[in-house]
Amino acid sequence: MPRRQPRLPPLLAEFDDEEREAVLAANRAFYRAFNDRDYDAMDLLWAPSGATICLHPGRAPILDRAEIMESWRAILRHPEAPRVRCADEWVVGRSGLALVVCREILAEGQLMATNSFVRLADRWHMLGHHSGPVPVNERQTTQNPPATPVRDRRKLH
Repeated sequence: MPRRQPRLPPLLAEFDDEEREAVLAANRAFYRAFNDRDYDAMDLLWAPSGATICLHPGRAPILDRAEIMESWRAILRHPEAPRVRCADEWVVGRSGLALVVCREILAEGQLMATNSFVRLADRWHMLGHHSGPVPVNERQTTQNPPATPVRDRRKLH
């Protein structure tokens, strides 16, 4: 008797374009709260309970929600806190869980961020933020491509 391919369990709900747009709206609300220095909006965006994590650039991970929110309160109150523009958003998700990977454009450089979201009731909440330095995106800094292609030294042959 021929063997059948194993069936994967069905997703509880589809992650369709509407869900994708809702996650992107939550991600943009995060950066709006950051740039507007709006602690209350930031607090409403983060999941009210459950596992959370926040990794600010160059800092140790923060796992406790109260400590995460205290870190945001300090950042948002700081007079020299940077303005951040989110670019190149990429979202992937499954039922109730989504990730957004994006570039954070600052006056002094760029960071790469992964923002994690969980669906609770009728909206998406942040459960994780991880941001760290990356090389500058060449598409945004170079007007004309180099005349000769740069050799990729990672290739073995």
